[in-house]
Amino acid sequence: MKRGLDPKQGYARYAGIYDESEKYWDSFEKEYLTPYIESAKDKKVLDAGAGTGRLSVKLHKAGANVTALDISPEMLHILSEKNSDIKTVEGDMEQMPFENESFDMVFSTLSLVHLKKIEPFMDEVYRILKDDGIFVLVNIHYRKPLILSDGQGKYTIQCYNHFPRHVKEAAEKLAYNIEKEIIVTEGDDVWVSQILVLKK
Repeated sequence: MKRGLDPKQGYARYAGIYDESEKYWDSFEKEYLTPYIESAKDKKVLDAGAGTGRLSVKLHKAGANVTALDISPEMLHILSEKNSDIKTVEGDMEQMPFENESFDMVFSTLSLVHLKKIEPFMDEVYRILKDDGIFVLVNIHYRKPLILSDGQGKYTIQCYNHFPRHVKEAAEKLAYNIEKEIIVTEGDDVWVSQILVLKK
């Protein structure tokens, strides 16, 4: 088995079947993001780490002006096939190709887990957000590598766990105001995901 492919390589292989697990990905957020998606109407919004557009499509339906950023051109191609009105940009979340204060809101769900260090990305989001802009971040608990398989064999994609306390501390150090924190749990209070709503 090929272990720990970097996300660009891994999602090139995984893109074609990624959407088969959409209900599983939705379970990390449940319905907690709905009010923030609805509040994005008429706003300039970035979906960072957009993948195949699971969230981008919802934001577009809510009336947002959506830009979808992802490191995988294969994932973005699938997104474009779903909705050609959503602008797609291939790029790195740690060095985003946008001007300062470009967006009213930034969403990032399920992507933080692929970053070894979270501060560069969170700092970039702060840079591209307008004053009083909102950053909605979903940090998932990756308990074990997801073993994937295709015609080339089995593989996993690099993932890193970031504990909720550390993510909050990083946000505070970068001068975000924490508007809300939701911890989604399962079973014996094992955390499944952390949803943070941050304000610049």
